Amino acid sequence: MSDRPLTLYERISSPPPMTVRRVLVPTDFSESADVALAHALRLADRFDASLHLLHVVSELNAAFYGLADTEDRAAAGLEAQIRSEAQERLSEIAPDRSSSDVQSTVVQRPNLDETDAVLEYVTEHAVDLVVMGTHGRRGISRLMLGSVSNKVIRRAPCPVLTVQAGEETVGASDAVRYQNILAPVDFSEHSRRSLRLSKEIAARSGAHLHLMFVAEKQVVPTFSDTGLPGINVVEMDPEIVENAQDALEELNEEVGGPDVESSCHVETGSVVENIIEFADAKEVDLIAMATRGLTNITRFVLGTNTERTVRAAPCPVLTVPASSAPDDE
Repeated sequence: MSDRPLTLYERISSPPPMTVRRVLVPTDFSESADVALAHALRLADRFDASLHLLHVVSELNAAFYGLADTEDRAAAGLEAQIRSEAQERLSEIAPDRSSSDVQSTVVQRPNLDETDAVLEYVTEHAVDLVVMGTHGRRGISRLMLGSVSNKVIRRAPCPVLTVQAGEETVGASDAVRYQNILAPVDFSEHSRRSLRLSKEIAARSGAHLHLMFVAEKQVVPTFSDTGLPGINVVEMDPEIVENAQDALEELNEEVGGPDVESSCHVETGSVVENIIEFADAKEVDLIAMATRGLTNITRFVLGTNTERTVRAAPCPVLTVPASSAPDDE
């Protein structure tokens, strides 16, 4: 029997309480990572959780670590210098908390995938929440999800909060506020988990929780008697839409958790468009949604609506996996 502490999802079978005890911030010292750290610190404070900072050295780029004049030195010596410099940078960005609450780690994985190092850390330290920037120092388009964050969202056994640096960048935890939280649900078991966690965050932040169900119109291919292709728009059963408001209120009660100020919303049309428009209109500070829904695709394939929301959302997005089982499909 392992002595490893239980993760969030291993504790979910016996709520309440459902909480977060260990928060991990993988950082490459970019602006996006700095903003992620501010959000992580705010959540760690709200859940009284320990904060873990992780930097993965995936390439021996001396210039990035301010060691350009050492490029001709032996690789072993350069690795040691880079590790030392990275550890010093972690110490500089570490918040002023007790040493038992903050753990800084540098992992050297030259020429290997940073994602594997992050996920190994998550497993070894039973991390409950990963908070990371959507784009790192390589700098890609806002509408493209960074490769590392994308892979972590797809494969992590715990929730992942992705944050992107933008015009309204916050650089300190006291500037982070969760006043309106949006929880899109499709009544799947996966969305129940994300709703439950969003209620916990809302309770600790004094936020208003918005539950949303979108009766999505689907475009499906059709073929006529002559074999010519066409398209057809399939709308959800009107009875389901009519009862959705009551169903949302019932779901909010069923998932348990703390009582929070909440409201239910039923929309029709595109799931992602409705989420983004609502987030803009209501000045939503956080969107919490499952990595997959009723389609029940494997945990290694990110649901289309979730991925598009993470890319286009005007605020941080908390993605919640179905379970922590390594072979869950």
